[in-house]
Amino acid sequence: MSLRDGLVVVIPRRFSIRRIQGVLEESRAWLERAASALEAKRKLAESEPGVLLPERISLPAIGEEWTVEYRATDSLRVMAVEREGNHLVLFGRSEDVVACRVALERWLNRKGHQKLEPWLMHLADEHGFKLKRVVVRSQRTRWGSCSHSGTVSLNVRLMFLPEDLARHVLIHELCHTVHMNHSSQFKALLEQHEPGCRGSRSRLRKEWSTLPLWLDGILLR
Repeated sequence: MSLRDGLVVVIPRRFSIRRIQGVLEESRAWLERAASALEAKRKLAESEPGVLLPERISLPAIGEEWTVEYRATDSLRVMAVEREGNHLVLFGRSEDVVACRVALERWLNRKGHQKLEPWLMHLADEHGFKLKRVVVRSQRTRWGSCSHSGTVSLNVRLMFLPEDLARHVLIHELCHTVHMNHSSQFKALLEQHEPGCRGSRSRLRKEWSTLPLWLDGILLR
C-alpha cells in the first residue's frame, strides 16, 4: 500500500483464482480501513508540502539525523550531496518533486550499502553465519528476504526503524541462510541468537505505518 500504487493485493503463486473473491469478502472490513487510511494519507500529502519532500531525515537504525536543503540550479537533473554536519543538499530542479524523490532514493540506496551491508557482515561473523551475497534496495512489502542461493536482500527502509528492530531483521535473515522456512528449528535458532525476540514481529508490522509519508512516493526498484 503506497500513495504511488494505491492498495495492491498480492496473490501467491498457484493460488486458486476461484478463491480470490471469497478471500476479498472475508477481508472486506480490513480492506475498507486500509483504503480509508490511504485516502487520508493522500489528502495530507496534497495539503502539506513538507509531506511530499522532507526537510529532515531521521535514520534511527544507524544513529543519523539529516537536514535537507533544496537549491535550484540550471542542472537538468537533481543531485543529493552530503555536507558537513549531516546536511544534505539537493542541487538542480528543486521544484520538480519527482526528480527530488529520485535523488533521495539514490542517496538512501547509497547510505544503505554503506551502513546496512557492513552491519550484516559483522553480525554474520559475530554469530557464525556464512553469507554469500548482500543486496540493499527499496522494497515495497518486506523488510528483508533470503534466497535459496544464500543472498540476503535488505530494504533501505530498515534505516528508519529503531536500532533493535533493524538488528532483529538482520539476524532473522541470517537465520534463513540455515533454515529457509519458519519451522520450529528456525524459531529455535532465532531465539538462540536473538533472545526475547517474540514481540518483534508485531512491532515490525506497526512500523510500516510510522514510516515518513514522503517515502511512499519514491520509485521502487
